Amino acid sequence: MPMPERFHPSLTEKSLGILLLFALLPVIPTSTVAQEQPAKFEDLAARAAAAREQENLPLAIELYGQAEQLKPDWPEGWFYLGLLQYLSDRFPPAIDAFNHLLALQPNSPAVMALRGICEFETAAYDDALRDLDQAVKGGAANEPHNEPIIRIHYAELLAHAGRFQPALIQYRTLASKQVDDPDMRLGVGLAGMQSTTLPEDVSSEDRELYTAVGNAGCAFLSDDSQTADTLFSKLFAQYPTTPELHFFYGTLLSMRGAELAIPQFQSEVAIAPNNVQAHALLAFWLMFAGRFAEARPEAELAVAAAPNMEVARVTLARSLAETGDVERAAELLNQVIKNDPDNLEAHLGLAAVYARSGRREDAYHERMVCLGLEK
Repeated sequence: MPMPERFHPSLTEKSLGILLLFALLPVIPTSTVAQEQPAKFEDLAARAAAAREQENLPLAIELYGQAEQLKPDWPEGWFYLGLLQYLSDRFPPAIDAFNHLLALQPNSPAVMALRGICEFETAAYDDALRDLDQAVKGGAANEPHNEPIIRIHYAELLAHAGRFQPALIQYRTLASKQVDDPDMRLGVGLAGMQSTTLPEDVSSEDRELYTAVGNAGCAFLSDDSQTADTLFSKLFAQYPTTPELHFFYGTLLSMRGAELAIPQFQSEVAIAPNNVQAHALLAFWLMFAGRFAEARPEAELAVAAAPNMEVARVTLARSLAETGDVERAAELLNQVIKNDPDNLEAHLGLAAVYARSGRREDAYHERMVCLGLEK
């Protein structure tokens, strides 16, 4: 089901002509509905459809509302009533209409996406994130016409909730398809810099920085490594002491190898010594590169500052095991598994620790657990 090209002012401006597109769609089967209704309902439904096709939104909304009063279980009416309210910037009544529709037909990812966007516009961000998460999982973003609209809003909400890596995954999907949108570039900059601010709330003085970071990030996410490196180098020169810049580039470069990412995380902790996540990821990639003695102090620092950070505890345990403290390594890994039984990295680490300690049966058990988790 295509969706209207209007979900955010900076994406594509609202077009009343999109109603003609919806008029041609068999959105919800209703071929027998009108035949079963009294003449008054038939008249209202016909007049509502005519008003919609003529792009007379106020009249169409009024007529669909009257028709729904006569037949509250008419799905097509609720759909168009919600859509027209949405196109009229009347988001609360649009949400109400979509609520009625989803009560009648719960399994409609596209309608859930529409409701999620309306919730976004009313600042009901938790509800919007819930709906868009389910809509994307249900395939609402699989339609090329819908995808940018849905994923950009979904990514903004993920970043707003502090889920920066999932947000960047959504942006990467779009960047790989050469989607170019100012809100997307700004959103990439915000997610990359670990900011929970929504694009529309960015101050004018900060917009230039976040947009520049987003431009560099989008270049990388679209596999233009040379342009990305040039843009990030300019950013480092222009903002030599700004936290999170090297961290962002490090997280991007980690997709291509530890040795590329490590210098960026080293630069980040030099600029921002209190960035615990940067210390944890520096430790992780040092460990991944087999540089266990260097990884250990970074992981110790991260665990001391954030005892429940699993990546830091697993990294510290693996580094301890490789530098001689097998007993403490096993203790740390068992603590992680107690809190998160499905943590594959912890089970892999524990298998290695047990093998190193000569505990063959325990090592075998952990390997079997790993095989189960990998399926």
